[in-house]
Amino acid sequence: AKMFLDGSVNVQRYDVLKYKQFDKLTDKQLGFFWRPEEVDIGRDSKDFRELTEHEQHIFTSNLKRQILLDSVQGRSPNLAFLPVVSIPELETWIETWAFSETIHSRSYTHLIRNVYPDPSVIFDQMLNDKEIADCAGSITHYYDNLIAYNDSTDYGSYQHKEALYMAIMAANI
Repeated sequence: AKMFLDGSVNVQRYDVLKYKQFDKLTDKQLGFFWRPEEVDIGRDSKDFRELTEHEQHIFTSNLKRQILLDSVQGRSPNLAFLPVVSIPELETWIETWAFSETIHSRSYTHLIRNVYPDPSVIFDQMLNDKEIADCAGSITHYYDNLIAYNDSTDYGSYQHKEALYMAIMAANI
């Protein structure tokens, strides 16, 4: 079986794996599991208040960018890649990857809740930052294109394969 576009996974068999490295990656990634609340960020609020206004802007903008990008990466791999995955070890790794991205997003949210008295203000403004929104848009464009091909009658065409390749590259970039 090919990794993609060779029929969908119907039974998740892990007794015979074509690409054992994905099974190892899944195990490794699961070993990194943690919850944001486990990390002591008690000093962060005090440290944040001591930053200059410019430094606070950089800190906050970086977190906004990470939250938005990890929101995309927490959803899109499942929506875009799972419909065309053909082997169970890759399917499981994609599920694990997407879950890990949601943990990242939650951790950045945990930081913002700790340093801002009303974190909703930060989240409500997030999409108003053109540079951050454009960055996320440059990635979601490729996911959206792949999802459209996954739903089309042109399944498995050269253009579909190209959309898959571009989505993989955008995710890695």
